[in-house]
Amino acid sequence: MALSLSDLRSPHRRDPRRWGMLVSAVEGCSFNVWMTAMSGNFLTGLALFLGAGGLVIGVLGSLPALATLLQVVAAPLVAGLERRREFMALLCGIQRMGAPLAGLVALWLGPSPAALALLVAAHLLGWLCMAPAVVVWQGYMSDLVPPEIRGRYFAARYAWGLAVSTAATLTFGAVLDYWQGATGFRILSGIALVAGAANVLLWLLHPQVPQAERRQERPFWEALRVPLARPGVHRRVAGFLAAWAFAQGLAVPFYPMVLLDHLGLSFSAVSWLNTAATLLAAAALRYWGRRQDQVGPGRNVGVLTGMLAAAPLLMVAARYAGWPVLVAAQVLHGVAFNAMTVAQQTLTMELAPTSERAAYFGLFAAASGLTGFLTPVLAGPLADHHWASLFAGAGLASAALSLLWRARIGSALGRQAR
Repeated sequence: MALSLSDLRSPHRRDPRRWGMLVSAVEGCSFNVWMTAMSGNFLTGLALFLGAGGLVIGVLGSLPALATLLQVVAAPLVAGLERRREFMALLCGIQRMGAPLAGLVALWLGPSPAALALLVAAHLLGWLCMAPAVVVWQGYMSDLVPPEIRGRYFAARYAWGLAVSTAATLTFGAVLDYWQGATGFRILSGIALVAGAANVLLWLLHPQVPQAERRQERPFWEALRVPLARPGVHRRVAGFLAAWAFAQGLAVPFYPMVLLDHLGLSFSAVSWLNTAATLLAAAALRYWGRRQDQVGPGRNVGVLTGMLAAAPLLMVAARYAGWPVLVAAQVLHGVAFNAMTVAQQTLTMELAPTSERAAYFGLFAAASGLTGFLTPVLAGPLADHHWASLFAGAGLASAALSLLWRARIGSALGRQAR
């Protein structure tokens, strides 16, 4: 049975877990408004307006991966942290109010190295705050959402977020087409600032749920070594995540630049293209969440990695085949990427033992974060003139990883489950 947000309302209004899951879904929607304005196509457009090239765009695209990488350092520091709600509100506020404020100041400065430096610095600070915040968030959600409904709940949560992102993408695209240049970007930054303030308030409305993990008195470096020293399939999964982040980093951060600069699409066209992909992704998440609760996240990962392999190859083919192939590429990427996010998130929750949860979350984050951060930065200077080669490499690498998962890792997960 599929799970919807209406299932989290009455007659269980006083159940703190159900209330927490509902508030978390709404908080995720506010984050999606902020993320739509402050990342992807619109952040790329702002950077291009301020005079950025491939290197700056690559750096901006790699910052989420840098935050992921640094989770391994943050994990021992926040394990068993009390007052998680207030901690999340503080760090989310720094990111989600600081970045749009910096964007407004950068627009006031106008296209210049100083404006670009300010933009990059603000986003860097915000994503650095997300390193410990994400570890705390994963632990909080592991305590909040029962394991038997995680697939359906997170699928529903992401589906609602995608619906909000769709509306925001269409609105923001129309704004930038109507108010071209600095005025349009000022409007987007103002909306992001309001969404960021709402996000902080919603975090303060979350319930304080009991946490299973307790702070342990271990030296910092010993805590980091815990998941590496123990045998298990989690080490294979960590290696796979590192390789998968490398493959995705060759192409995904440069999708907006290719659509806008190389394929010549307008902001409005890109917005409508993303809308089609997002609506289908939101509809498909219902299926993927239900399937995950039935067969486990590992089975989904093998299928979704293969789907993600085809997306960048279709983007290359779209140069010659035109709109039908371009639409297919964007829809395939949107459906598979969002389902992969749910599968990867719940898989790491499943593999992390309760007593050492933060250390395992840190390992998985570091594995994907290292290559996810370095790959776009190193590939950025090549993206301007050799993007097709990068996209082809991303597709072939992802295809190889899909085969590896099916042959070696998925079967090991099945044996561990038994």
